[in-house]
Amino acid sequence: MTNLEEAIFQFAENRCHSASLKETTSLFFSTEEIAQKMSISRTQASRILNQFVNNHRLFKINTRPVLFSLKEFFAQKYQIDIAEEYENIAAFQAELNNVSSEKVFEKVIGYDSGLAEAVEQLKTAIFYPNNGLPLLLMGETGVGKSYFVQIMDEYMIREGVLQEDSPFFTLNCAQYANNPELLSGILFGYAKGAFTGAEEDHTGLLEAADKGVLFLDEVHRLNDEGQEKLFNFMDKENFSRIGETKERSSKVRLVFATTESTDCFLQTFLRRIPIQIYIPSVSERSLFEKRQLVEYLFKKESQNIKRTIEVTPRVMDILLQTNFPGNIGEMENVIKYACGSAIAHSNESTQVEIKIKDLPQKIYESFDSPIELANIEEENLVFSDQDTFSTVANSAGELPKLIQHLVWLYQDYQKETSYTVKQQLHQQIVKFMDDVVFREKQRNLAALEKFISTVMQEIFREIDAHTKFQYDGNLVLLLSYYIYHYSLKGIDLTSFLEDDFTTFVKKNYQTELNQITPLLPEIEKRLDVTFTKADHLLFALFFSTLNYEVKSNEVHAIMIAHGYATASSIANVCNRMLGSAVFTSIDMPVESTIFDISEKVLLYLEEYSVKQGLLVLVDMGSLNMIYEQLKQNINQPVLFIDQLSTPLALEVGNLIQQDRSLNEIAESMQEVVVPNVQLYQPKRRKKKAIITTCFSGLGVAIQIQKLLYDCLDGILAIDILPIEFADLQANGLSEAFLSQYEVLSIIGTNDVHIPEMKFVYLENIISGDGHGQLGEIFENLLSEAEIREVNDRLVKNFSLIRVLESLTILDTKRIMEVIESCIQELERRLHLHLSNARKVAIYVHVACMVERLIRHAEITDFPDLEQFAFDHAKEIRVIQDIFSVLEPIYSVTIPLEETCYIYNILYLD
Repeated sequence: MTNLEEAIFQFAENRCHSASLKETTSLFFSTEEIAQKMSISRTQASRILNQFVNNHRLFKINTRPVLFSLKEFFAQKYQIDIAEEYENIAAFQAELNNVSSEKVFEKVIGYDSGLAEAVEQLKTAIFYPNNGLPLLLMGETGVGKSYFVQIMDEYMIREGVLQEDSPFFTLNCAQYANNPELLSGILFGYAKGAFTGAEEDHTGLLEAADKGVLFLDEVHRLNDEGQEKLFNFMDKENFSRIGETKERSSKVRLVFATTESTDCFLQTFLRRIPIQIYIPSVSERSLFEKRQLVEYLFKKESQNIKRTIEVTPRVMDILLQTNFPGNIGEMENVIKYACGSAIAHSNESTQVEIKIKDLPQKIYESFDSPIELANIEEENLVFSDQDTFSTVANSAGELPKLIQHLVWLYQDYQKETSYTVKQQLHQQIVKFMDDVVFREKQRNLAALEKFISTVMQEIFREIDAHTKFQYDGNLVLLLSYYIYHYSLKGIDLTSFLEDDFTTFVKKNYQTELNQITPLLPEIEKRLDVTFTKADHLLFALFFSTLNYEVKSNEVHAIMIAHGYATASSIANVCNRMLGSAVFTSIDMPVESTIFDISEKVLLYLEEYSVKQGLLVLVDMGSLNMIYEQLKQNINQPVLFIDQLSTPLALEVGNLIQQDRSLNEIAESMQEVVVPNVQLYQPKRRKKKAIITTCFSGLGVAIQIQKLLYDCLDGILAIDILPIEFADLQANGLSEAFLSQYEVLSIIGTNDVHIPEMKFVYLENIISGDGHGQLGEIFENLLSEAEIREVNDRLVKNFSLIRVLESLTILDTKRIMEVIESCIQELERRLHLHLSNARKVAIYVHVACMVERLIRHAEITDFPDLEQFAFDHAKEIRVIQDIFSVLEPIYSVTIPLEETCYIYNILYLD
């Protein structure tokens, strides 16, 4: 540009950045005004201004006189495309009025992805009644906290929450960290004479920012006293200047920022700040967002130096892999350095090319190993100083563009068959889905997005068994994206749908519309959203991409891979190429173990009938270890193949479609060197059983069976089979019986002497080492605690049978429970480990003792009672104390003689 052109363009910039948005006309200027300011003719001024319009730097309003203004200013301010000409001011103003306030956030890279949650928190703070909520921005130096506050202020003005001329003040607390009194004076103000040097009254920032915003950066540098003063103000919205007692009020919105953790703040201060927003560092951003930041800064630098910048793919790749401790600020400095270096080594006056030699040396020092070229572009990236100053494309605008494209396709092909139209629509929808899925996998999801995705996966798993569609993770990812970016924000896309196109979808996608009928209400209920008519139609179109042939292969095949939608993506591609839903996919978190994979396979086996077997493709993990987790629970053959990849899956899919058996598939795949192939045949599981028998007949064997069932109830489900002693002794156990049952033991009163079959005498369990005997029978089936419980039940129940024969008055069940607790106390307090025989003796003796006492038939004779009681006084006192619980229950008194007999049961051999 000539000096005159630069002067005119500078005038346009000054006019726009100094004028008020309220008075739109003040942002424009005429040819005559330029002619006067620059002392040139109107003809020359008109020629230069119209040349700027042709170069997309200015736009004009065709009024009399013609008005001009800066195109870049409005495009940046409102995030819209500005036309080159408008008929009048009213038409231009109407276009601005139709711009949503949400456009402000489009200036923030990641506003709809990595920073989406932060944006929602910000809105919560803004719209809370009675002047909003204070908020604290947290994050490293250079992440953009100050810029975030500026966006917040602009959004509030656009929303009408603040007036356009409302004050906005920024104070960096670090500048006054060593002078807290001065900082208090700046914040709260002071009266004349309040301290030496206070020669006049001074208005503090809290007062000056009334009905506006006060941004306190580096707020962690406030001392405790300063924090206390601030939280008192937040409580009451009143304060006093230093040196005066008069209370003042201020309706100011407070925003704080810190690079430190919240540990450095008073808890009383933090409690007054309910909204705490974390701004991620550059290293925490997704690769997609990091690239957007780099592109944004190159565009910005192109406008600063007023030259076109070309960046080689290698430079872009290095920048994307570089760690920037100083975040966006450091990244911007590196880009400025690179541009300066390129200019210094270039003779071009209008264009500079950034090569790796232009990057500062410290970039390369930060890499410990050679940098791998990950960028797939082969051509240089060009950033023009004439480009509109903008960030990344708005993801919320993607779907309207897709709808518009689909409508155009329908209109172009509507004279063709419905099949042809659907094929054309299908191609565009699949492309859109693939683009979204690819991009979504590249970025970090906000917490709410992750929640939506998790809920959607749960819903799809629940309805999967009731539909003919084989859903994959890509569809879940797309619908989660749709709900987060459109449904939750109340964006209605109905206006983009033409009536004739809507009619076509309703008529030709009836199957898909029927399929989503039960799905959408469930999503609405669980995610608190409301779907529009447009949502129904679009969901049907998305579902149409999965309308493969119904899966009819007898061999089921599933893919299991670590990573978000990894298995789903491979399955999706393979199913498309195979033309049918051969594969079902299961996506596993990266941290998933072999046990998690085994559990997923078991769940699949429970949900589906896989009579001819299951083929499992996995990405990693020991196949033998996976099988070890499964072998007890599979009744069908399972073929495992590892090192999952798309070519491998296609090969397997082709074999499945040829109706090959698992054996044939295994033989074919074993010829491939790379993967491990393991075919496991199911081990027929036998039922575990115990046999009961008795020399005196089947009746007693049945009584033993009932006794054992009562003891194992709720602990172990097992078959207990009573068999005639004579039959066992004569014929043993048949092969048919042994093929069906795994016999743990034979329990009875007489040994039948069957080879290699464990026999246990019931008497030995009851009166001998019952715990040890039961431990041998139920080894690997019951824990130590469970075996102890079975033993105690056995003793109690056997004693109950004996007691029932003797008691006529007492409620046997009740007294047995009381005695059981007494036995437990005896073992604990006297440090005893009672054998089963002693426990049975106590059950019988104490129960009969209580009945004797009730009948007034107590024992009154015990040899040498006084000496015996003296010799064993300690133990007898404990026994008396423990069994005293029986006295109030049955209104009896236990005499010393009975207590001494209990002592003998416990201690005498």
